[in-house]
Amino acid sequence: MSFLSVLGKVLHVAEASAPIVASAINPAAGALVSLVVSAVSQAEQAGGSGTAKKEQVMKDVTPAAASIVNAVLQAKGAKTNINSQQLTAAISSLVDGVVALLNSVQTPATAPASGSTAPASAGSGAS
Repeated sequence: MSFLSVLGKVLHVAEASAPIVASAINPAAGALVSLVVSAVSQAEQAGGSGTAKKEQVMKDVTPAAASIVNAVLQAKGAKTNINSQQLTAAISSLVDGVVALLNSVQTPATAPASGSTAPASAGSGAS
């Protein structure tokens, strides 16, 4: 099983469970976590450098996150004036946390398929 296939399974589980847990505690937090996990998953599937993937996630997440935060605060009667630099820094930290969480998942080493042997060049003894 390749790393990408295992990562795909992990991301699928994270996409399903993280938003449920966060939503149970705080619905707005669940929406943000779901948004970030989904964007990270899409960026991982698209590939590229770590920097390029994070830039894509930030581009995808920041506008929606600002809307979610604004809506929650306005629903509670607060006047909103979101500092875009602080919002970007907070979202960046959230993205880094999700990536660190997903990177912490260890994949088990796969055993060779039954009946397979070592490569012919590995000590075959023939000259």
